[in-house]
Amino acid sequence: MSPPSLRFCDSWVEPVGRLTPRSGQRSDSLLSVSNQPGRCSFESLLFRHLADTVLLMPLALFDLDNTLLDREQAFALWTKYFLEVHGLSEDAVLTIERADADGYNPRGEFFAQLRRELGIEVSIDRLLADYYVEYPSNYSAQPEAIAAVRSLRAQGFKVGVVTNGPPSQWAKFEAAGIEEEFDAVCISSVIGARKPERAIFEEAARLCAHPLSGWMVGDSPEADVGGGAGVGLRTIWMSRGREWSFPGFSPEFTVGSIPDAAAIILRLG
Repeated sequence: MSPPSLRFCDSWVEPVGRLTPRSGQRSDSLLSVSNQPGRCSFESLLFRHLADTVLLMPLALFDLDNTLLDREQAFALWTKYFLEVHGLSEDAVLTIERADADGYNPRGEFFAQLRRELGIEVSIDRLLADYYVEYPSNYSAQPEAIAAVRSLRAQGFKVGVVTNGPPSQWAKFEAAGIEEEFDAVCISSVIGARKPERAIFEEAARLCAHPLSGWMVGDSPEADVGGGAGVGLRTIWMSRGREWSFPGFSPEFTVGSIPDAAAIILRLG
């Protein structure tokens, strides 16, 4: 998106306040106007140009698991490790996948179910401690996805991540080597709000120094599409081969990859 061109002003304008990017509006005391119509200082023109540029900077928010990063692949690798550690056969894979519920089953309940159904004697606390170390280490980033994120930032987009989960979500960024790829990262357990709650989107916008406007990309119909639309964001659904089956609301676009989502955002701004 090209920056707005400088405009001539009808009076002498002097900046006396500051931009408040969280609300996306200028304060009442932002500008003072003298009684010299038809004249405008260079500093005032530059200030107005920079303020407009900041206000218009686009925002693109992304989910993490099964959006930016492939959770299915990481979980499959962890499952293989889990089978080996506990001496389980491949027959246990379906039990593990069913208990996992695509990551939506709380981990305490997940391991309680595995202990019951697979006869595991290790305590839940020990299973959880090992899981939060071993599981995130299986994450890796797809080069084309990161290239797409970089293309957005190169064009001036503010790019943030909003993800539900424990603090160990950050370990996934480290394992994938993408800690420096985003302007903001919001983890629900860290900030005290989860998608689809408004607060987590507001915090991402605040960290990006940007009004809450732009795009939300994710694979969850409720958390990402519903949550994003609920705060006024345009939405892109990562379908992962699924058909939309939620009456009452729908994403603006459906895609199968991050590059496809980034192409839409770059085209429409």
